[in-house]
Amino acid sequence: MEAQQTGGSSSYDDEERPLQVWDLDIEGNESFSNIIIRDQIATEAFTFWDKMKFWKRGGHNLSEITIQKDVIRIRNYYNRRGFPHVQVDYRIEDGNKSWKKHVIFTVNEKAPIRISEVNYDFTGDDRHRKIVTDSRDFARVRRQSEFREGERYETIKEPEVVGSYEQLLKNKGFAYAEVAVSAEVDTIRLAADLTIHCSLGPMTYFDTISVAGDSTVSAGYIIRESGLKKGQQYSINALQEAQREIFNHHLFRFATINIPEQPRDSTLDLDMQIRENSLRTVQTLAGFGTDEYLRGQVSWIHRNAFGYGHQFTSTAKASFIEQTLNFDYLIPYVYNTRSSVVISPFVQHLLEDNYELSRLGLTNSFIYRYSQNMTGSVSYQFTRNSELSQQLDENLPDTTQNYNLSSIQLSGYYNQSLDRRGQEGWAIQPYIEISGFLGSSTFEFQKFSLDVRRYTPLTETTTLATRLQGGKLFATREDSLPNNIRYYLGGTSSIRGWGRYQLGPKRVVTDTLKNDSGEIVSDSTAFSRYIPAGGRTFFAFNLELRQDIDALINGFGLTAFLDGGQVWRKDPDFEHRPLQFSVGGGVRYNSPIGPVRLDVGYKVNPSDADLNRFRGRDFGNAWDRIGIHISVGQAF
Repeated sequence: MEAQQTGGSSSYDDEERPLQVWDLDIEGNESFSNIIIRDQIATEAFTFWDKMKFWKRGGHNLSEITIQKDVIRIRNYYNRRGFPHVQVDYRIEDGNKSWKKHVIFTVNEKAPIRISEVNYDFTGDDRHRKIVTDSRDFARVRRQSEFREGERYETIKEPEVVGSYEQLLKNKGFAYAEVAVSAEVDTIRLAADLTIHCSLGPMTYFDTISVAGDSTVSAGYIIRESGLKKGQQYSINALQEAQREIFNHHLFRFATINIPEQPRDSTLDLDMQIRENSLRTVQTLAGFGTDEYLRGQVSWIHRNAFGYGHQFTSTAKASFIEQTLNFDYLIPYVYNTRSSVVISPFVQHLLEDNYELSRLGLTNSFIYRYSQNMTGSVSYQFTRNSELSQQLDENLPDTTQNYNLSSIQLSGYYNQSLDRRGQEGWAIQPYIEISGFLGSSTFEFQKFSLDVRRYTPLTETTTLATRLQGGKLFATREDSLPNNIRYYLGGTSSIRGWGRYQLGPKRVVTDTLKNDSGEIVSDSTAFSRYIPAGGRTFFAFNLELRQDIDALINGFGLTAFLDGGQVWRKDPDFEHRPLQFSVGGGVRYNSPIGPVRLDVGYKVNPSDADLNRFRGRDFGNAWDRIGIHISVGQAF
């Protein structure tokens, strides 16, 4: 150990202040990052946020005994990871204040032990051994194993390697398989010869499945919902999937599947414990936002309708934009546990800036969950619609358009982050709608859209969230398409420099000039406002940097974003209607009901309509360049 004293004058307060670890560094480490090594030691330095708290700089006292123990911790960490001759030392340097100390750990890793050979020793039937060794799963486990020829021999990885091979064998039907690893290590040659011992035991199959727990459905129903069958070959994946299927079922709150003590032969009995949810519940939700102002929802749920394990839900929700009453009847099992059908009649009223829509309809959906993070659905929807469209002259009555829509809708959803901790990875959502099915639709059109999102953690507290969206609408009667079918952009979860649906083509609303008696005094008109017209093609993107500041203020976060996009009446036309952008930032608070957020967006390149300019006159103000959004939940 080398202690360097740089000298310098200090105040009385500095001399009385305890020595503290102001900075901490690790030098010489090549195989492991500073972050990883810092996690192994007890000595901590002030973080960036700690240093910002000039009013509170306690803690992180310097302890040379702790530092010496950290040297041992780092050495042991390296030893268990294949570095038998690693050397670790430290030094302490002065900062610009006498109480500020800079601790530096120095690491000389030296050469590690490498695996020179891996052999396999199987105990059991030769035919069963061949089933394992000839499988693609065995080749994959070998290829991905931490114990491979040429890799560093890390004893710390042995439980992981044993677990991966045991899981492989148990997924091949060997419920009682056991795996062990033996090693011959030459510390002079820095080489290790490994043998992986695999005891297969008998090939096993499910036999009796017993069900315990209070239930309003039969044991046979529960076993069917698990997907397990008598005579099915045993596998860990099958048991985990069965437990997940029951747990995800709306009727059940708790489910476990255990293997009781029994003779180790080719048959395997299972014990299943279940607990049901309350059969009937009422749920209420409430929220707020600058788009819908206040919104509320009340749902009544019956989880075992008619005693068949079907779920019936009636939901009423209302906001200043939408009021809906819908009924959902869910049949959770069609031909296997991953398939379900939902029948949904509904009544809806929408009140947008440019139209008012009342509709009555029925949606029948077939849903198939391919995997835990991938789902697809096919739906047929029929609606009767009555749409009132805002006229260009406020003195003219709104026009009413009555029409029927009959469409097939296909959608998919993939979310990579379901297999991860926190929000990370890809989320992809395609959508296709084909209207005119069976000739029962007033309008024939096809809609295609795609929503792709990516969440990239940059640090433990910083995430880059990106989203791309695009859509195209093809129609045989394009000029008469109802407003509700068209694409729109702008709003709380869209391009945030604009209000709801306000980005893109607009129509001007005028008001005829009248005298005090209500008589028209002139053929001229006065500007009133712009309303969105929508379009048949759109493209949008969002880039958002999310920074947690829990270390400074618990539960709070900051964001900075760049949004952009455009809606075109027909085909993309960048010359006459280029992409428009907004930049801004926001504040997040992780409340018990979700992230409460305030976003402020600034229009970078607004159009005259965006700024309320009409025929060379400016009817707007400075606030027309700014979009302010308050809501609950992430923007995307």
